[in-house]
Amino acid sequence: MLLIGLFLRRITILLIQSLTVCVAEQSELICSHQPIVALAGDDVILPCYLDPPISASSETVEWTRPGLDPKYIHFHQDGQPVYHSQNPSYYLRTRLFEAELQNGNVSMKIFRVKISDAGKYFCFLESMLKEASIQLTVGKSDFLKMMNYTFLLTAKISNVTLY
Repeated sequence: MLLIGLFLRRITILLIQSLTVCVAEQSELICSHQPIVALAGDDVILPCYLDPPISASSETVEWTRPGLDPKYIHFHQDGQPVYHSQNPSYYLRTRLFEAELQNGNVSMKIFRVKISDAGKYFCFLESMLKEASIQLTVGKSDFLKMMNYTFLLTAKISNVTLY
């Protein structure tokens, strides 16, 4: 009888693990397709989440930027940030929303963003083998005013009919 009970418990655990893997395989890691634009000195959030939402609380979450050594912007493992592998220029300037990991939200916040922070970022969930990227544009206030002016000018010109 004890042997049957242990066998059933083991089967139940295997079924739960299989269902978790199936849901993880169906989830997609999504970061914004639009570039995130920020002013130097601002705090910025790089949005990234699992859809459909599943918990990422037990996941190793890696945020990286190609071309940096070390490449890790933020490394989150066993429920906490790991600083020894983090790029020094991001030390104490990044964080995940830990309470939101259970909802599949792996977004990263960068504090006091610098011009040198501009570039492409990758979010990687190790055990799920999921990766997504997002572009961050950082400028001074004059640069962003010029970007907005160019956008408005383009929008106005596109509505003009030439004869």
